[in-house]
Amino acid sequence: MIKKASLALLLLAPFSAQADSSLGIIGAQSESLYKDTGSESRALPNLSYTGERFYFRLPEIGYHLLPKTPAQNLAVGLSYERTGFDPDDSDDANIRLLDDRDDSIMAFASYQIGPITTKLAQDVSGKHDGFYAQISAGYPILVAAWKIIPSITYRYMDSKMSNHLFGVSQSESIKTGGVIAAYDSPSISRITYGVRGIYPLTQSVNLMLGVHQTQYHNTILKSPIIEDNTVTSVLAGIVLSF
Repeated sequence: MIKKASLALLLLAPFSAQADSSLGIIGAQSESLYKDTGSESRALPNLSYTGERFYFRLPEIGYHLLPKTPAQNLAVGLSYERTGFDPDDSDDANIRLLDDRDDSIMAFASYQIGPITTKLAQDVSGKHDGFYAQISAGYPILVAAWKIIPSITYRYMDSKMSNHLFGVSQSESIKTGGVIAAYDSPSISRITYGVRGIYPLTQSVNLMLGVHQTQYHNTILKSPIIEDNTVTSVLAGIVLSF
């Protein structure tokens, strides 16, 4: 579900620290865009490892094509895109008749210069064969012992990816007896605003708190299975860096 997309941003976005590796557990609660579908609470691991070129940060595995520096970074890799939808999670009997929107595997290339990162990703799992283009910015600010990281992300999804998430096929519409009309979703954009706070409990153990809000373009509301275009998510967790 789309709430999983927000959870991916919150739960699976790696903890940022000077250490090469981190391990932790983070819990989050996130709303859903889909009709008659409640919010979701989850607890997921936070894992990361950064080598000289290879890195692993859930939900990404990548390789730095250039030596990584604070000034710039060029990387390629694979990421697990948690943007699926399980119709059984809805209380709407007709929506429960729809097909699953499975998660996908995306091949990506990203370039970071200073606090700005651009990313282009293409589905390679055959789930929707779509792509997205993204630009994001975030910068840590020290406030007493806290590290505060405000961020903003803009993402454009092409019509194939958007239709996988928000569209309704003719065969699905027939399953509902036409109650849910067939719908082809166009390309969609979204903006995510967020802030995370990191507080050191010890030299290697950190408390993480955060809140994010993702707002989709109003076009998404034309989909017969969507009831809102905004998702808010909150998180809290403990992360060990080493």
